[in-house]
Amino acid sequence: MVAGPEPPVPPNDPSRASIDPKTGRRLPPRDMREEFDRITAGVGRDPEAERAFVESKIEMIRTHPTLSEGEKTAAIAELEEKLKGRP
Repeated sequence: MVAGPEPPVPPNDPSRASIDPKTGRRLPPRDMREEFDRITAGVGRDPEAERAFVESKIEMIRTHPTLSEGEKTAAIAELEEKLKGRP
C-alpha cells in the first residue's frame, strides 16, 4: 500500500512550528543544534539554576514509585557525577 499525500496541518496543531507556510505541509525534521548554539551563544549561564534543575531531577528519582532502590541509587550517582566540576 502506498501512502497518499499528507493532508494540511490544522491551524491549532501544536506541531505547527514545523509547517511550511506556503504549502501548509509538515517539513522534514532537521538538525537544529548549530542554529540553537548560535542563538544561545550570547546568553549567559546560570549555574544556580542549572544546579536547582538537576537537584529537582534527583528528588524526582528519589520519589519515583516504580524504580528499585538500586536503580534510584545508580541514577542519582550518575547525576551527581555530572554535577562535579560545575560551579
